[in-house]
Amino acid sequence: MLGLNVSMKIWLLSVFLGTASLVANAGDRFFYIGDAGAERVNDVHELSDGTFLIAGQAQSLAWIPSNVPRTTLNAGSIASTSPGNVGFILHLNHDLSTPLDVVAFPAGSVRDVYRIRSTEVPGQSTGTIYLSGSCDGSSPGYYIAKLDDNWVHAPPTQLAWSYNVASAAGSAYQLLQPWDVDGNGEVVFGSGLEYDYNWAIVERLSAGGQPMVVNHWSAHWSHNAISNQDTEWDGTPASSYSGTSALSYSGLVLKAGRKGSLRSSTQADFDVRQDDGNGHGDRKGRYPDDYYFSGPCGLSSGSACSGGPGYTGYSVARPTQRLGGVAIDRRNGRLYVGYSTQTTSTDGPDFEPAIVAMSRDGALLWWNRLYQETSARSTPDQYVDGMAIDYAKDEIVVLARAHGNNTNNLWQGQAIAARPGRVGFQQQFTGNNGNIHVSWLGKFALASNELHAATYIAEFNEGPNNYGSTFVDPLLNGWPNPNTGWPNLNTTRNCNDMDIGTDGSVAVICQGRRSLTTHGAHQEMPSPAGPTSSLVGTWNFFARVYTPDLASVRYSSLLTGAWDTATGAGGDNTQWFGVRFSSSSLIVAGTHLACTAVGGSCTDALVASGAAKPNPTPTSAVPAWGSSLPSGKSGLLGRLEFAATDEIFAWGFEVQP
Repeated sequence: MLGLNVSMKIWLLSVFLGTASLVANAGDRFFYIGDAGAERVNDVHELSDGTFLIAGQAQSLAWIPSNVPRTTLNAGSIASTSPGNVGFILHLNHDLSTPLDVVAFPAGSVRDVYRIRSTEVPGQSTGTIYLSGSCDGSSPGYYIAKLDDNWVHAPPTQLAWSYNVASAAGSAYQLLQPWDVDGNGEVVFGSGLEYDYNWAIVERLSAGGQPMVVNHWSAHWSHNAISNQDTEWDGTPASSYSGTSALSYSGLVLKAGRKGSLRSSTQADFDVRQDDGNGHGDRKGRYPDDYYFSGPCGLSSGSACSGGPGYTGYSVARPTQRLGGVAIDRRNGRLYVGYSTQTTSTDGPDFEPAIVAMSRDGALLWWNRLYQETSARSTPDQYVDGMAIDYAKDEIVVLARAHGNNTNNLWQGQAIAARPGRVGFQQQFTGNNGNIHVSWLGKFALASNELHAATYIAEFNEGPNNYGSTFVDPLLNGWPNPNTGWPNLNTTRNCNDMDIGTDGSVAVICQGRRSLTTHGAHQEMPSPAGPTSSLVGTWNFFARVYTPDLASVRYSSLLTGAWDTATGAGGDNTQWFGVRFSSSSLIVAGTHLACTAVGGSCTDALVASGAAKPNPTPTSAVPAWGSSLPSGKSGLLGRLEFAATDEIFAWGFEVQP
């Protein structure tokens, strides 16, 4: 029996209410795009006129109707050679039914367009548009570029400028492309290679695409045009520099232990005790990387730079750090970055996270470890995977992840010192499965490191489990409450995108196993408890909306192929990369995978022909330019209505006589 088609939903409702029929959400639009040209949709960006940009990659644009205007962008100085690929931005009308125009890079230049951002505060008229994408060839990494127009005023015709960001092929820096743009058009970005001995750094570009000096960062470089060499000067502020060659640019060095990194330069700063953002006043060190060392690292020439371990026993292992997220407040230019450090201690290897807030000119404002620092070290590996600004609540939203279970893990959702009585939808890591990755959301005040809300994103394990009570809320009726019992969890990761709604709601797109879904969603998972517990789930991507306080789920839908609920076979055939709020909808972007190896439902013949993995995902309201079925690797695009779902499924069925 294939999972979650209409007849399946009716059957599930009949279990509870006898004969019933489902009231479908008629507003959903979900469809495939492409013509077997390895299409993939990476991102969605809504313009202030209500139209959409979708960013992606393909091998040709023959699938776009021939009457759609096309513009070829200049590749400029982008150092990329990616044979067979075309990076594109497709402009669609308000309901995704009609392509309006398309701009694309020359075939074989860049691999894709991966992210689109613009300079306006959300809700204002669209400002200047920036984009990034993957670079292949002899100079791997990613590019950042500025378009010469924004579609609201006029369609772009060329790049205003482009910048090559050197990052190792396949590194987190190339895959995540961590950058953001402020209201003035200045870009902050990360480059390098994580967990290595070489180099990783955060830098800033001007609105004209040139490297900038940041006054209160502590590593700066001057350039000698005759020798074509850069010379480093360590000190702060940059305005105190008195060298003969003018400073050219600055960096926030992501190499723990080195001058210019996020550690104190004086003993007084190193010895500071501060509040950790969640009610504990004994956290040591002015800067987050003080954690791993026995003393400060002076900036002046010849100053001592102390080694490890730090006051709880951690030392740095591989010094270059992984930048997981960058967010800039468009209103004032304040910068928020999140990163993780590979460490070692008597407990063995580990990874520690931190988020940092800085003023527009680079002065440290605050930081948070995401857990309490104690001598009982936090042994799970922990990472930052994304950051975004909540303009409605004046909060920074952090997407993080933990590998492994321990009582000293990421902040728990029921222990928020600044919000007594507040609980997260999923308060903590439960069960006995330790060797898994689970994701996490947290909200912090923009002005301080004060934790305001937290929830884990950790889907259930398949099979019998230690479930507690089930929800009585009609939206979640029949699903186990993750805060009762002690259920085993399964890996929940690949949270590739996050967006914040106008009311502070948080949307994520992630991959899990027995993923919780809401009644009336585009595609539902059978609950692992009650009458549907014998039905088998599948690995899947899902889109979910949390309430602004992270205490409840407003909407959650699978985004995967239909599967056999007796065996679990046939799902897990999609990948999703983009999610955006739009009024009462979520816009989601991804791809349906092709058969590349024999196994599961992929036969020799399907692999040889490059056919799509079987079991397509359910589609609805397919426009004329789209398709209801994949053709090889194909793009996926959806508009999922969720605002009315609460009302529909409070009374979401009608009993037939």
